[in-house]
Amino acid sequence: MADLAGTALRLGRPPIAGAAADRLLRDADTPVVADIWISGDLGFVLLLHRRDDGLVGEELYYSLRGEGGAWERPDHLSGGIVGTEMADPSAAEDLLAGASMTAIAESETLVHTGRGPNHEEGELVHVWELLVSSEADLIDIERSSPNSPDMSELFRRELTGPLVLIVLLPGERVRLQAIRRENSSLTRLDDPLELHHPEQ
Repeated sequence: MADLAGTALRLGRPPIAGAAADRLLRDADTPVVADIWISGDLGFVLLLHRRDDGLVGEELYYSLRGEGGAWERPDHLSGGIVGTEMADPSAAEDLLAGASMTAIAESETLVHTGRGPNHEEGELVHVWELLVSSEADLIDIERSSPNSPDMSELFRRELTGPLVLIVLLPGERVRLQAIRRENSSLTRLDDPLELHHPEQ
């Protein structure tokens, strides 16, 4: 799985475009990249796989990018069971209850980032996994950090599956907007979702 995570980071996106949930049905024994999150020289990859007991498992990997620009071999951070059946669209929509996206998992973990007040001990990163409606094609992400409090970074991403990975460092916050593409126009699905690292 570390090799798959490394490939996703090198590409800067999931290696194979398409809904991860659909691929879990077709290729039950093959892990898939659900999403990646890159913040400067830090990269995180969320993998999904079908466990022996039939449930969908998740694994989170991370890596640092070296001075030459190459990603180090990803390390495993955490793993568990996804709280819903990702291969069943109706189960996902029931969980969303009409919203365009909702957080289905939230955690904190200490990661060696090579920066922050204590370079050796690392920093506490906050991780969210968001379930996004199948009606959404894109997601707008506006990210701000304590390094530039008066400025924010805005980028738009194509959705390649039902899960979106968000990883924030201390002081960071994001504003997320799910969008549906309709011919040449874009429609915002509902109110934006705001997340922030608890250490504000």
